Amino acid sequence: MQGLEQLFYLHGIGFDYTKYDGEHVYFDYATRVNALRCCGVNTEHGSEIEKLNFALDIKRWLDVVGEVVLADAQSGCFSLKIPESARDATVVIQIPDLSMCHSCALSEAEVVGDYRYNGETYLDVKIKIGALPVGYHKAQIEGPFETKTTELWSVPERCYALEQEQLKRTGLSLQLYTLRSDRNHGVGDFRDLYQLLRGAAAKHCDFVLLNPLHLLFESEPERASPYSPSHRCLINPLYIALDWAVEMFRDHYQVNVSDACCPEPLDSLAQYIDYSAVAEVKYAIFTQLYNECIDMPVVREAVGAFKNYRMHDLNVSALTDREWFLQWLAHQQLQACQQHATQVGMAIGLINDLAVGCAKGGHEFAENASLFALGADVGAPPDPWAEAGQNWGLPALNPIKIQKQNYAYFRSLVRSNMASFGALRIDHVMAIRRLWWCFESQGKPDGCYVYYPFEHLLAILKIESHLNRAMVIGEDLGIVPPEVSSAMSEANLYGNILMYFAKDQQGHFKPSEQYRADTLLMVANHDVAPFNAWWTHNDILIRKDYQLCSEQEATQMSMAREDDKARLLAWLGIKDTFASPQYSDIHSIYGALLKKLAASPSKLLAIQLDDLEQQPLPVNIPGTDREYPNWRRRLATPAEQTLEQNRHLLAEIKRIREQA
Repeated sequence: MQGLEQLFYLHGIGFDYTKYDGEHVYFDYATRVNALRCCGVNTEHGSEIEKLNFALDIKRWLDVVGEVVLADAQSGCFSLKIPESARDATVVIQIPDLSMCHSCALSEAEVVGDYRYNGETYLDVKIKIGALPVGYHKAQIEGPFETKTTELWSVPERCYALEQEQLKRTGLSLQLYTLRSDRNHGVGDFRDLYQLLRGAAAKHCDFVLLNPLHLLFESEPERASPYSPSHRCLINPLYIALDWAVEMFRDHYQVNVSDACCPEPLDSLAQYIDYSAVAEVKYAIFTQLYNECIDMPVVREAVGAFKNYRMHDLNVSALTDREWFLQWLAHQQLQACQQHATQVGMAIGLINDLAVGCAKGGHEFAENASLFALGADVGAPPDPWAEAGQNWGLPALNPIKIQKQNYAYFRSLVRSNMASFGALRIDHVMAIRRLWWCFESQGKPDGCYVYYPFEHLLAILKIESHLNRAMVIGEDLGIVPPEVSSAMSEANLYGNILMYFAKDQQGHFKPSEQYRADTLLMVANHDVAPFNAWWTHNDILIRKDYQLCSEQEATQMSMAREDDKARLLAWLGIKDTFASPQYSDIHSIYGALLKKLAASPSKLLAIQLDDLEQQPLPVNIPGTDREYPNWRRRLATPAEQTLEQNRHLLAEIKRIREQA
């Protein structure tokens, strides 16, 4: 293999894949060439291709170690590439931050691979230096070659696990902005979350799974999707609770904040969020708070320390001092929520959600533009719900450029989204292995899979989960490569099951006792209809009303839904829905469904607050932007009231989980 074919492989450009229906699909040559061009490669320049192939293949054997070396934390085992002529030499490994100096005889090292170049044979050998603390360590390696420096990553075998990890935990899933209260300003905020946590813990919940809290767009408040953010390492300031912030400044920092910073609640009865109105009110008060508080020495010092730490940690530099002030405020309140969750007895507390990508017009893309491909977006190949495939409109990362600065970009992304959380859910976790790229070929839509440095990205998840004491959950819905599934299982990286999609090839719901244990189990998530809407076909009616499908398509979907409902009733062992008073309403069927899921092996069961409230409207319809009011629908009642109304159901689920 040489030339472009070799470069396709070394650069991660896919060759084939298995479609959802079992068809084996091969990417044509022109498609692969265009994917490589999106990576900035001149595919018609032979010397450039040769140079890249040398750098990505041969040079790695000549350099002894790369800029990063992965070591097993338990044994300190890692790989060196040495000339065969050096087989009888000794190497000395020094790790200054650990005060470690270790000598290894290469003759005793295990040979695990070899490479022939220019008449010389190079060996891949494994050496062991003993157990290492988990983390990233600067190392020097001296031997029969010039001294080499590298970053030695001490990687644990598994992601962080809770004590008593065999116990089955139950929690809530919710979209924070949908929370309703008589004190917020039109959008759910961190004080709403804080107040919810005590009630949820009292109802036997060990966690609360949130939507991504990423920074959106202050100047464009209607760009409301948490999955298309401006920056994934920063927090959306609209989640800051104004009254809580004022109390903090007055009580903790003794700042005499004016009463103008405490406006009346904003339209608490509205069904949908008016982001423009919310942003106008809250950002005006944020500015006033900043002006009144930032000149106080104790506040200025706290914000300055936070800014210095985050700028170093995240390489974020484009924010104004006012924006750093808001990030500091948001982190203060978020940290208080997680501390409160553990204080009231939650085993996990908050679970964060990391979106698969960022928007092109935001801070994250602007500050890291050199890491992204040119003219390529990420999406998904054809599947039963989108036969034409999907383009999510998010820029694709270049799999080679992401390795820059020892993967600093991905490390900061994971670290910042684990801080102040008990667990991290990673949207479309297959992205650490491969992503579907969407681009144009001769003016027509085209696409293929592009592969990423899986071993290193998985190592970062393992390391950061231990450093932050946070579990990791991967949303593995859709087409999942077998190597991802096996790696997740070995690494204690939990998967994600949606009951709606847990079916066999005949369309029947799989027996719940066959569910994987290390999973987060849910009936539905933000991309599918709440159970009430699903059962009543309301989601289909909405699609028809918004002209997202034809009358004929709606009829076909309704017929398929009726088949699914019949299969669900059979799965639940209910022969006639309305023959028994016990199942005379939708919520009773939903309760039976939750009890069935509660008895499954899945260690984490997330109950959607939308479903407990019997919400008839979806929060998002995939494939739409503004056609339907995505990310705007609020809950109808305060969360605490919904939990109280379902206290008996939640108690029964706890009993089943403890006995199953």
